[in-house]
Amino acid sequence: METLNQSPQNESHDRVTGCVHVVDDEASVRESVRLLAASLDLPCVVYKSAEEFAASFRPDGPGCLVVDLFLTGRNGFSLLREFSDPQFLIPAIAISGNADAKLALRAIQEGAVTFLSKDCEKQELGQAILMCLRLANEATSVVDRQRPLNDGLEQLSDSEKVVLDHLIQGTPNRVIASTLGVSERTLERRRASLLGKLNARSAAEAAHMVGLYQRDEVLRPRWPVPAELLAGVLSEGVEPPRSR
Repeated sequence: METLNQSPQNESHDRVTGCVHVVDDEASVRESVRLLAASLDLPCVVYKSAEEFAASFRPDGPGCLVVDLFLTGRNGFSLLREFSDPQFLIPAIAISGNADAKLALRAIQEGAVTFLSKDCEKQELGQAILMCLRLANEATSVVDRQRPLNDGLEQLSDSEKVVLDHLIQGTPNRVIASTLGVSERTLERRRASLLGKLNARSAAEAAHMVGLYQRDEVLRPRWPVPAELLAGVLSEGVEPPRSR
């Protein structure tokens, strides 16, 4: 088998965008994955430790995380737990020098999309990277849709949030004003302010926007796991991962 430190050949693939983030305490592994990313015309950033990655990573676009599970210091499992949410746009490939079904299962349970041995063929890792980047590119649309509303919600004052809760429930203005102990004019000012921050033209539109946002939050899936990986885990008699 070809190991990761062998120079890969350029292969055609669907155009995907994103950065490959490599976290490994072995310099040879970091360099081999960097060369593989370069062969795929992808930018790559390498990190010597989980601590270095956690301190410097910013979720500003789609990417892929290649992380060694058994790092010196903070291990790769903790990174998977922290950054596996699709909002970070970096589906992860867990790698290790020791490969077995139980280890693969644990990596999946912690949030990895797939698991590979460090002595895997370069083509296998390249395909896994491209798969992760396609997932990240697809997830970008959901995050982009949520971001403006999320920014608006963060700008609301506490009193405006209370008014918004009442508007979502369809409570009439007069009842809201009475409940909050303010004049209807004061309520109208708060209502106009929160609608402006949410870029909504009416209370009904604001309620609809927030409803979609909450639905996306509830229904946001974890990254899908390749069927062949699950099949391999199951063939070893290991229980499959449960949905979060």
